[in-house]
Amino acid sequence: MDERPLQPLEELIAEALDPRALRISLGLPHPMSKFAMNGGVKEGPYVDGILNFLHDAVWEAPESMRYRTARWFLLESEMAFFFACSEAGIDAEKLRSHLLRCQSGGKRRARP
Repeated sequence: MDERPLQPLEELIAEALDPRALRISLGLPHPMSKFAMNGGVKEGPYVDGILNFLHDAVWEAPESMRYRTARWFLLESEMAFFFACSEAGIDAEKLRSHLLRCQSGGKRRARP
């Protein structure tokens, strides 16, 4: 019988609390992979920031500063959003058009 030593409890807890490590160990794609450019999503502070803004735009109260800041960054900023997406390997135009569609209730514009 193949008996491997058990992983220390501290390591198991640390892995369970790290969403990136959990995602990788389960073989799940990155949450932003749908919007990845050719090289894929680059792990790091830019993609983490974008995900944090998405989280705030969904879960924070509409009158809160976090919500308003997230909405500005995701839907209105002219340079910050595109720079962060570029650094994270995300197609900014594809992501923003998706967010605008979500905001309008998922209605697609008729193509000419």
